[in-house]
Amino acid sequence: MNPTRSTLIACLILTLVNVGSGHATENNTNSAAEKYGAIERRFENGFRALLVPDTKAEKTAVTLVYFSGSLADPEGKSGLAHLLEHLLFNAPTTPDNHSLVSELARRNIAYNGNTHFDRTIYHTAFSSDQPTLNWLLEQEALRMHKLTITETDIARELPVVLREKELGDSNHRQKLAQQILPVVTRFAPYVRPPIGNEAELRGIAIEDVRAFYRTHYRPDNALLIITGRFDVAETWKQLATHFGEIKSPKVGPPLAFQAASGQESSDLQRSFRGEGDVASVSLFYPLRHSFDAKHVAAMGLLSGLLAGSPASRLHESLVSTGQAASVSAMPLLLRNAGAFEVTALPLSADNEALEQLQHTLAQQVHSLGDTVFTETELERAKNLIRNEALHVQSQAAAFGYRLAEFASLGNWRLWFESIDAAQEMSLPEIQQTAKTLFQQGLPVAQLMSSRHPASVTPRKEALVPQATSAEPSASAPAHLPETVTPAANDATAAAINAQIERFSINESLAVALWPKPITTGRVQGQWNLRMGTANSMLGKRMLADLTGSLLAHGSASLDRQQLFDRLVGLDAHLSMTPMEDRLAIRFDLPAKSLLEFLDVLIDVLRHPALPEQGFKEIGNQLRVAYQSLGAKPQVVAEQALTALTSPYPVGDIRREPGTAEALAALERIELNDVKAFHADYYGANGELLLSGEFDANATRRQLESLLGPWRSKQTYQRPPLPYTALAPGRHVMTVADGAHGIYTAQLRQPLQADETDALALMLANVALGEDAIQSRLGRRLRQQEGISYGVASKMSASAFEPRATLTISATYAPALRQQLAKAVHEELALLVKDGLSAAEFDSAKENWRHRNDLSKLDHDKLFGKLNLLLRLRRDMRYYADINARVEALTLAQVNAAIARHINPDQLLEVFVDTNNEAP
Repeated sequence: MNPTRSTLIACLILTLVNVGSGHATENNTNSAAEKYGAIERRFENGFRALLVPDTKAEKTAVTLVYFSGSLADPEGKSGLAHLLEHLLFNAPTTPDNHSLVSELARRNIAYNGNTHFDRTIYHTAFSSDQPTLNWLLEQEALRMHKLTITETDIARELPVVLREKELGDSNHRQKLAQQILPVVTRFAPYVRPPIGNEAELRGIAIEDVRAFYRTHYRPDNALLIITGRFDVAETWKQLATHFGEIKSPKVGPPLAFQAASGQESSDLQRSFRGEGDVASVSLFYPLRHSFDAKHVAAMGLLSGLLAGSPASRLHESLVSTGQAASVSAMPLLLRNAGAFEVTALPLSADNEALEQLQHTLAQQVHSLGDTVFTETELERAKNLIRNEALHVQSQAAAFGYRLAEFASLGNWRLWFESIDAAQEMSLPEIQQTAKTLFQQGLPVAQLMSSRHPASVTPRKEALVPQATSAEPSASAPAHLPETVTPAANDATAAAINAQIERFSINESLAVALWPKPITTGRVQGQWNLRMGTANSMLGKRMLADLTGSLLAHGSASLDRQQLFDRLVGLDAHLSMTPMEDRLAIRFDLPAKSLLEFLDVLIDVLRHPALPEQGFKEIGNQLRVAYQSLGAKPQVVAEQALTALTSPYPVGDIRREPGTAEALAALERIELNDVKAFHADYYGANGELLLSGEFDANATRRQLESLLGPWRSKQTYQRPPLPYTALAPGRHVMTVADGAHGIYTAQLRQPLQADETDALALMLANVALGEDAIQSRLGRRLRQQEGISYGVASKMSASAFEPRATLTISATYAPALRQQLAKAVHEELALLVKDGLSAAEFDSAKENWRHRNDLSKLDHDKLFGKLNLLLRLRRDMRYYADINARVEALTLAQVNAAIARHINPDQLLEVFVDTNNEAP
C-alpha cells in the first residue's frame, strides 16, 4: 500500500469482452512473445494471464493489475479506489478468518499495492516454491470475487489512509506537481490526486465501496502476470481452477476513461511556484496521449541524451559550467496524456537564481531541436536502454511490475517492442522528435524555492510513567510451526564453506571467492574498502565523503566519460558510496567481463583522476544535498537522536555529522586535501567478496597482482563501539512545517549478537513490531487506533562487542502525539507483564526460519550473510550455530529475557512535529 506514484508509467483501462467462463485461448504469436518466452492466455470469462517463466530464477513474482484506478472514483468520492486497495489486504479470505496480510507474512511473501489514475496493482514476490504460488493464486481469486467488506473494516482502515495522506501532504514538490499535471496534459481530471481529499474520504459509505468492488474487481478487467521460476503446466492448471470459473457480471466491463471535451483543462498558467525541502527548476513538455513503440523508445533515448551520462547535453551545459548541481530528464506516460520532465537543481535557492536557471534551462532544451546529436551520443543512449532492460528482466519482481505498468498503458508487449525500436532508431528520427517536442510546445515551469532551515524548538520533558492497564493486543494467528532442520543448516553451512576460497592480501584485505553459478549468469561483488582509525579519521568524515564521491570522475588513464562508456560496454553496474570509515563498492556484471572490469575498477581506486572540475561538481552536489536536509522532520529526528545517544565528539567518524557541521567542513576542504587523503588512507584494506560463475584461480592471480603492491600509509583499525547507557526521557522537537510527525525511541542493553538473551529478544521483536501491520505495535497503532501509517521496531545487536539496541519508529499526526506515546508504553508494558503467547512464539520462530534457514535461503540472502562473516573472519558455521541456538530457545527463556531487558521507563523518545501544545 505504498503511496508512491509511478513517475514513468501510469495506466490504460482495457475494454475486454465478456464471454462467460471456461477455457482459455493462447496468444503468443507476436514477436515479443516469441523472443522473450512470454505466453498470454485469455479465458472465456475475459480474464487474462501472462506467464514469463525463467527456469534459472530463484524468485517468483505475481503481479495482478486491475484496469481501474482513481479516475474511476465516483464524483464526490475521491480516494475510493485507493481505500479499497487497503481493504483488500486486510479483509479475511482464509477459512480460519485470518487477514490476508497475516498469511502473507507467515509465508514470508513480500507484498505491496499501488493505486494510480488508471489502474490498481497488487504485487507479491517470494522464494520460488510451487505450493506457495498455488496458495497465492487461490487467495487472489478469492479476493477478486468473494471479498466481504464491512463498515468495521472501513472504520478501521480510513484513519490509516488519512495518515498516509498526511505523509504525501508533507511532500510540497509532489503537491505542486499535482497542480501542474492537468495543465501540461490539458486533462482536468488529473487535478484530483489518487489518494483523494479528506472530506470526500470521510463521506465514503459501505455501499460505495461494495458497488466499486462489484463493478471493477472482475475477471474481464484484470491481467495477472507471473514471472520468475515456476511449473508452467501446473500454474496454468491452477489459473484455470481458481480464475477460469469465476463468473463475470452480466453487465459489460467498465469502459476506459476517455477525456471528454469538457474535461480539458482551461488553466493557461505556465509557471508555478512553491516552497519545499529541495530547491529545483522543472520544465514539463506536453506529450501526445497515443503511444507506440517508436514514441516510447524516443522518449527513453532523449532522457539519455539530455541527462543520462557525464557527456549528456544538459550535464555539460549546466553542471560542468557550474550553473546547476545536477540535472535529470524523464518521460511521464499516462493513459490520457503525458509529459516530458526536465529538472535542474540550482546552487542557490533565491528567486533570482531560480529565474535565471529557468531561463537558461529553457534555452538549452529549446536549442536541442536544432543542435545535431552525434552517432556516439545516440549509441550511448541505446546502450543505456539495453542494459537497463536486461537488468529488469533478471529480477522477477521488477520485471513483473514493469510489464504491469505497460499493460496498463495499453499493451505489455509495448515495453519489449520499445526496447527493440530504440536500437533501430536513426539520428534523423531522434532529431525530429527533439524538434517537435521541445520547439513546438510551450513548457510549464515549476520553481521550488528551498524553505529556510526549520526553526527547531527542542523541549525536554519529564519522563512520565505510562499506565499499564490497557487490554492486550490481539494475539498472533495460531498455526503449526515448520519442521526444525538443524541438520540441513549444518549440511548447507559445510557445503558453502567447501565452495568458498578464502585468502588475504597484505593481511589487510580479506577476500572470499565463491565461484557458484547464480541465476542471472552474472557476477556479484562487494568490497568494503576501509580506512584509518578512530583517531586518525577525527575531523575527516566530509573529506572521506568527498574523496569517495570524486572517484567516479575517472582515472589517470580514463576520463569520466570514458569510464562511463567502458562500464556501459561491459554491462557493469557499479556504485561507490562513502560510508563512515569505508567506501562501499558494489557491482554486478556478466561473468565474461569480470577480469576486464577488475582492471578498470582497481585502476580507478589506485590512480584516480581527482580533477578540479569534478571536485567543484561534487562539492556543489554535497552542499545542495545537505542544505536540503534541515527542514525535514525525519532528518531533525535523526540528528536529535544522534545528539542524545552518541558519546562521541563532533568530528568523530562514529558520529553522523549535523547539517551545519557538514557544510562548514565542505567549505574548508581544498583539492589538495582530497589528493593527500587518498594517498594516505586508500589501500588494499577491508573485505572483498565475489560470487558467480567465474574462474577463481585466474581471479585470485589478478587480485594479488594488482592489489599486492597497494598498501595504505595509514593503517586501518576498526573504531570500537562499546556499550554506553542511554538517559531515559522524552524530547519534543517542534518544527515550523510538516503534515506528519516523526517518532523515534530507543532502549539499549549490553548484549552481543550471539548471546542467548540477544537471540531471545530478536524473537520477541518479531511479535512486537517487525512487521508494520501484523505485529503488536502495528495492530495497535495502525489497525486499531489509526495513529500511524508506518510503525516498526528493530532489534539490532553488534557482533563485535556487547551493544544491543531496540529502536521503535513511527509516523503520526501531530495532534496524536500523546496517544502515540501512551500506546507505545502500554504495549511495551504488556510485553513485559505477559510475555509472548505460545502462538506468537511459534510464529516468531517460523519467521526466523524463513529468514535464516541456510538450506532455504536464496543466493542474494546468503551473499548478504557472507559479507558479515568475512568481516568477522568467520565461516557459515557461525550462522548454523546461531540457528541451532534459536531453535533450542524456549518460550520461558524468551519471556525471561524480555523481563530482564525491556523497561518502558528507560525509553529515550524523540518526537518531531508542528504541535506546539504542551504534552
